[in-house]
Amino acid sequence: MKAKKLTAMILTGCLALSMLAGCGNGADDAPGSQSGGDSRQGEQGSSTEGTGQETPRPETAGVTFPLEEPYEIDVFVCSGDASYNFEDTVIFKHMEEMTNVKMNVTNVGLSELLEKRNSLLQTGDYPDVFIKSSFNTGDLYEYGSEEILIPLEDLMAQYAPNYCALMDERDAWAVTTSADGHTYGFSEVNVLNINSCYMFINEQWLKNLGLDMPTDRESFYEVLKAFKEQDADGDGDPNNEIPWIAPSDLRMLENIFQYMGVNYSSSWDTMALSGDMNSIEFYPATEEYKEILAYLKKLYDEGLLYKDSWITTCDQQRAMAQTGTSIGVFAEWAPVLTMGYEKGVNEKVLEYTLMPAWEGGGFCSAIGINPSAFSITDKCERPEVMVAWVDYLYSQEGAMIAGYGYEGKHYEVIDGHVKAFTESEDYGQNMSHVSINMGGGSVSPVNAAGILPAYVDPEEDAASYKFNMDKEKAMQQYFAPWPTLIMTEEETEQNGTISADVEAYSRSYRADVITGVKDLDATWDEYISTLEGMKVRDMEANYNAAYDRYKALQ
Repeated sequence: MKAKKLTAMILTGCLALSMLAGCGNGADDAPGSQSGGDSRQGEQGSSTEGTGQETPRPETAGVTFPLEEPYEIDVFVCSGDASYNFEDTVIFKHMEEMTNVKMNVTNVGLSELLEKRNSLLQTGDYPDVFIKSSFNTGDLYEYGSEEILIPLEDLMAQYAPNYCALMDERDAWAVTTSADGHTYGFSEVNVLNINSCYMFINEQWLKNLGLDMPTDRESFYEVLKAFKEQDADGDGDPNNEIPWIAPSDLRMLENIFQYMGVNYSSSWDTMALSGDMNSIEFYPATEEYKEILAYLKKLYDEGLLYKDSWITTCDQQRAMAQTGTSIGVFAEWAPVLTMGYEKGVNEKVLEYTLMPAWEGGGFCSAIGINPSAFSITDKCERPEVMVAWVDYLYSQEGAMIAGYGYEGKHYEVIDGHVKAFTESEDYGQNMSHVSINMGGGSVSPVNAAGILPAYVDPEEDAASYKFNMDKEKAMQQYFAPWPTLIMTEEETEQNGTISADVEAYSRSYRADVITGVKDLDATWDEYISTLEGMKVRDMEANYNAAYDRYKALQ
């Protein structure tokens, strides 16, 4: 009989304590160290063809590569939308030579992944190992409780020092630990990243008017007011500037909340951690939100927030900017998307910079731990070998090969950044064959945080170079990432119904208040009463029940 399934709601986060005894927690166990059982070169190293370097021979407790005899296993891999297979990648060939593990690989595209994966599981004709196969945390729990996927925590503690060190460093075990206390898969370990759109401000306009970068609500107001009244773009017309535009379709207005100190899980989810981090609340039902509404209405009334933001789409914003509309502040994934960029023709995008976090604010962040990269089934006869096998990918050396190939053959390092070659003798111009990611679409068993960032030539692509520098600065100002919440099926179903109603109503109310259709003070109590009638407090209770279960694991 199937165990009762839990639906996982991953709200990216950390704060979790390590749940595995025996995993490294100190500098000596960090990736790349000698004492943590990390992959390293040994006396038996042999050269890897075409690389000019020695093949490392990693060791863990009880497993030494290469194996004395070939070990053959069946593997299921999602190759995304790539035109090539896992066997074609640099890392596959490297690992086969280094470990003597021979893989019989079934490659599937992203569009057919779930159907074929589920069919194998239902018929019992599944492989030894699943790689990049998009199990969510609920799937991992279900197939783990059915004893199809095996628990890995003890094997990780003994045979995966690189992976354990990374998870300890992030305090991230709760991200992939199921409700029964077991871990059924390795995760992709990525860099910490901002979990919302960015806000960009025209730095040239600040210079034109002798203004400092805003640091709080009041200084932001003064900057927008100056943008509107003082011919910020210097074209002689003081009435053609849009101080701030916030299109509705990508929830662009929400991005200002994080500057005001609101730590929500993302700009699409208005659940927020309380200031003391002891509870989770529906932020649009708080007194603090009421104050923000009053502030936004003031900006709107004075023409500092674009009057048609509610009916403007992100694509329309981009079209406006690229046809010459003067915009002071906007939100976007990257400024080139809104402003466009052509070197020597349209370099206006270089005027914009990512607005730093304000005092008391920050950037909503994701922990960068993505589950379901690598799982082992009960058909695997030597699971310890495969745990040791995949652990190499979480070393810095393995991560670099999995991400870029071999230095000198597939890439070079410039100022701590990787410049990938455009072609090689073994892959020609299709250098995508190098990466284990294979067309994307599902997470990979890699330590993406352990590889060097990509190189951008500041002369050839000044806009991307500037944006990357801005992001590196912004990542020093992120909030503590959100906790990982695992909700029951009932909680998830109930929240889905409630959320659809309260989100739509709260956004409609916000637009009505800001545009003057409704008076904030006169209608606020009725607004809260309506939300409570829609059971917003029940939704909060579900979040906090999951949060309490999470905190109990610490």
